[in-house]
Amino acid sequence: MVLVWGVNFPVSKWILLEIHPHVMNVFRLGAAAVVLSALLYRRCGNDWTTFWKPLQTDFKSFAFIALIGWVLYQVAFITGLNNTSAGNSAIIMSSAPIWTALIAAFFAIERISGVAWLGLLISLIGTGVIILSGPTEVDLASTYFLGNAIILVAAILWGAYTAFTRQLVQKHTPLSLTVLALIIALPAIGLVSIPYWSAIDWQQVTFMHWVAMFFSGSLSTGLAIVFWNNAVKSLGASHTAAYGNLVPLIALFSGFFMLGDAILPVQLIGGTLIIGGLVVMRWARRRHLARD
Repeated sequence: MVLVWGVNFPVSKWILLEIHPHVMNVFRLGAAAVVLSALLYRRCGNDWTTFWKPLQTDFKSFAFIALIGWVLYQVAFITGLNNTSAGNSAIIMSSAPIWTALIAAFFAIERISGVAWLGLLISLIGTGVIILSGPTEVDLASTYFLGNAIILVAAILWGAYTAFTRQLVQKHTPLSLTVLALIIALPAIGLVSIPYWSAIDWQQVTFMHWVAMFFSGSLSTGLAIVFWNNAVKSLGASHTAAYGNLVPLIALFSGFFMLGDAILPVQLIGGTLIIGGLVVMRWARRRHLARD
């Protein structure tokens, strides 16, 4: 999941040069829905009754997750990304693990130990080191204020999504949770995009743009979310969220191989801090389980 998301970051920025963010959401979320629905249908033994069964008992919960993780978050993230720099977006989104831990603790979904909080902080510092030392200029000037504010909202929404899926993935498979919530959200995503279709110069949209959107949808927005939900089920919300801080590290190396961006020693130090923070969190989790 981290590998896919790290590569997806520059890919999405490239797509947004030609396609409006809300229209892009329609294509990438649509691709995710098609691929994942086919996978879930096969997992259900080609039985549509089994496919839709989770909605019969937990429709309100699925609708709530769809609203947070697929409508509000997706709209906020793609809009914020389109209105601020990549560096700003990555810095602000790296706060999502903190929001996950806060929301999970506030709603008594999970208990977070002091050592685990320390691991979160170390990993977050490592993320900031990588981004702040990268070749892309980080500008927090007022011209980016709107985009920064929207990305901050996206980080909080993703933190909430990760925290609240913790209980649902105990009852339903990560795949069914992802697919059904996405299907519920698609009409709203389509409605948001309606005013922007005419503003696109479709002659500038190449075959590679379609390939990139399929990658962003079926893998980054589709299968990676399934991996994420499965990790929430296995590791817990706050510990899964900490792994999101590895995304800038992967983006750093993908930028090196894809774009020829230099890798600085201080960025490697940041990567070490990220991994170190994850190790601390993992150790804290094992110690907590051993006590229980």
